[in-house]
Order: sequence, then structure tokens, then C-alpha cells
Amino acid sequence: MTRRLPGWLRAWGLSGARVLDELTEHGDRSRAWRVRADDGDYVAKLTFDVPAFVEPGLRIAAALDRAGITTGAPVPTVTGSLCRRVRRWPGGWTLALLEFVEGRPIDWTTPDAPEFCGDLLGSVHRTLCGLDDRPEPAGRLLDFYAAEAARIGGPRGGALADAVAAVCAFDRRAGLTQGVLYGDPAPEVLRDDRGGAPALIDWGTPSWGPLLHDLVSWKLFAAERNPGDPGVGPRLVAAYRARMPVEDTELAGQELFVDLHRAIQAAWV
Repeated sequence: MTRRLPGWLRAWGLSGARVLDELTEHGDRSRAWRVRADDGDYVAKLTFDVPAFVEPGLRIAAALDRAGITTGAPVPTVTGSLCRRVRRWPGGWTLALLEFVEGRPIDWTTPDAPEFCGDLLGSVHRTLCGLDDRPEPAGRLLDFYAAEAARIGGPRGGALADAVAAVCAFDRRAGLTQGVLYGDPAPEVLRDDRGGAPALIDWGTPSWGPLLHDLVSWKLFAAERNPGDPGVGPRLVAAYRARMPVEDTELAGQELFVDLHRAIQAAWV
């Protein structure tokens, strides 16, 4: 696959393009490589899906990047497309070329990580909610999980269906803020030690749904990496709210999203 990459990249018209190294260890849904051309470095990302499910995330990343939040935005091909289909395999694979972002993955155990990440997520949500030309994701989060519950069936599917139903019932009572979700439960946050802006890369799984889903997901991710510090989650939430105001009545539904995350993990294990 790596050998074929330079040929696939001709659609972008890069001069002197060569593959430096692969950035993915085990690519079950995608693979990525660092590519060097005469004008700089890029990331080539091959997703094991068709463009219809890849392009929405690329458009969202591009819109955020234009608004000032670094995302590893897509680089258009010479014809203006954000990606190209690789037709060699059944089902279709999609190749995109992304801007290379300087920085290193954030260490979630550092003292300021909760504030750093909460501020970033709040900025992302607030920016996306304020865009007049906001791109639409490919799907809706709760509809997807409801369909997965029906597909899986049995006790695990039933538990997932109950968790989705509880969130929907709370939404009808309290009114959850809806918007574009990052979606990935393992955030790809980069930090530039030279003083550059923080980055949120890998927009492969955005969807539409309650913003509280992302907030609880990031809170759980931070808590798992700081098991001895119960204050990590509340600090992340406080930093998020400083950027993206959330009413206490909405935050009261956090445990329902914790239950949803647990049901998802149990269903997919």
C-alpha cells in the first residue's frame, strides 16, 4: 500500500513528493503517512470507506481551520476535490491529503491538561455553533447507536437501547444543546511547545447530536488517565463552560452519557 501512495498522490500535483514514514501502528479504519514535498510536509490519510462518509469530516475540519482552530485541514486536489476514491478494493477506500500540524500529542497527566483540553473543546463547539455555513456531518449520533442496538440485539443491545432511550427522554425534559460533534472518544489533541495554537486533528468521526456527549467523553478520557485525581473532570468541564456556556439543568444529564458510553463499550467488546 505504501508503494502505491506516490501514484495516488498525483491528484494533488505535489512536486518531489515522497513518503517519510507511516503514522498509524494498526489501521483498522484508516492508515496515515507523513509525506514530504518540495513545499513542505503533509499527511496522507487513507480511510476504509467511500467519499460520502469521509468528505463531511473534511469539510468540518476545513471550516474550523478557516475560523482559526487548527485541525490538519484538507488540501484540495488540482481539480478542487477534498479527497479521491481509491477504487482498487470492494467497498471503496478514500484518500485525503491533510496539512501537517506541528506539535506533539498532549500528555493528559500534566497539571494544566484539563484546562487546556476543556478550553479547546469549548472553542470548537462554540465556533461550530456560530458558523453561518456550517457543514453537515454524515449522520446523527443517537440514531446510529439506536440502530447499532437493534443490530447487536440480546442483553448488550438491550442495554445500549435503554441508554439511548434515557438520553432521549432527558433531552425532551431538559433540552440538550445540539450541534456538530467531534465524536471520537480518544481525542487527538496536539500541543505546540513553541507557543503555537493547540490543534484538534483527525476529524474522521463527526456526527450531529447533543454536545454533552463530547464533553462527557473528554471528561472520561481525562479521568482514565488521572485515576488518582477526582478534580480532573470538573476542571475540564469548568474550562469548557468558560468558552461554551452550559446551563446546570443540562449538565445534570452527565451521568446518562456516562451510562451511554459504558453501554457502547460493552456492546462493542
